[in-house]
Amino acid sequence: MSSVGRWLRRDPGRVGMWSLWSVFLGAYVLFFYRYNGAREIADAELDGYLEVILLGVPLVVLFGATVWMSESDVDRSLHHRVVAWTVGVSVLFLVAVSTALFVLDPQYDRGEHLLMLLMSTGFGASMGTVTGIVETRSIHYGRARERAAVEARRRKHEQRRLEYLNQYLRHEVLNEVNKINGYAGLVASRLDDDDVREWVEVIERSSDEVGTFIGSIRTIVNDDRESLEVRPTDVTAVAETTADRVGTTDDDTDVVVDAPGPVYAAAGDLLDRVFVNLVENAVEHCSGPTVRIVVRDEGDTVTARVSDDGSGIPEAVRATLFEPPESGDHGYGLFLSRHLVELYGGHLELEETGPDGTTFALCLEAARAPERRGDETADGAVPAAP
Repeated sequence: MSSVGRWLRRDPGRVGMWSLWSVFLGAYVLFFYRYNGAREIADAELDGYLEVILLGVPLVVLFGATVWMSESDVDRSLHHRVVAWTVGVSVLFLVAVSTALFVLDPQYDRGEHLLMLLMSTGFGASMGTVTGIVETRSIHYGRARERAAVEARRRKHEQRRLEYLNQYLRHEVLNEVNKINGYAGLVASRLDDDDVREWVEVIERSSDEVGTFIGSIRTIVNDDRESLEVRPTDVTAVAETTADRVGTTDDDTDVVVDAPGPVYAAAGDLLDRVFVNLVENAVEHCSGPTVRIVVRDEGDTVTARVSDDGSGIPEAVRATLFEPPESGDHGYGLFLSRHLVELYGGHLELEETGPDGTTFALCLEAARAPERRGDETADGAVPAAP
């Protein structure tokens, strides 16, 4: 397809305005070329100068509308309304003035008669263009307000559901987690079998993590980024810890971390929950022996990609993949993970999915490595300065 064809397909309204500008310019040139006497219209009389100025107004207005279409944030699908208003009002003025000239039958020669029609049509086109722009902007911003209202209602609905989830977790689950942790500690203290002790330690560690996460739900619900203590965090260390943790609970799948070394990003303690969710999802849908976590420092950002080789995510659920479920207790993982990543100032997205596998990409703002490596915690987070 030629460049002209692509332009026409991309913004037909702008093409229409350029066409109208060309038509008026051609009509004026043809008029002055055809009627020699009209060249002297701008004589020493004031009305002659005004007539020439009025002839130039439509050209300026139409050109300005074309520039506005290229620079404005108004949806291009609405540009045709400006063209429609321009054509409609110009035709209306042409018909009205033609009817008036026919009825009144002033003593004009042919050149003066055509000049009146040109001026009236141009004035109508100018009014139509301005009216079309005003209406188009009104429709565009009206739609924007409507979308904002819908988004506000959606967020409010999600907020209510998160509040319910917070109350449920804090009042029903946290007590049970504390019981599990306490009894696991008692069992571990009385065991002599190292293998069994290791299993109990996994239970203790998992219950501690669940308790920490539940304690942070209020921060997540309220979008309180400061309470998350965003600080330089070794993403590679978090990925490796997650790989080891998932590997102890799933013997059939290996989780491999591909990283050039320590890579620091602006994050915090809850970043491991994001990795755990992504990796566990990948392990669940992995048809082969390996899930890959690829961590890369890309200058201003740090990107971590979690890939499996499963059958891909069905197209029907991709649009709502990161939204909370309407019912049931499954589906909150990706929703909460994206919410956490956004609180850390990054973004989480489905990068690729298909019959060869699925890849999620987690992007965070890069951070400078700490000067004292010994201050790092086990999960790669560096404690905030006092």
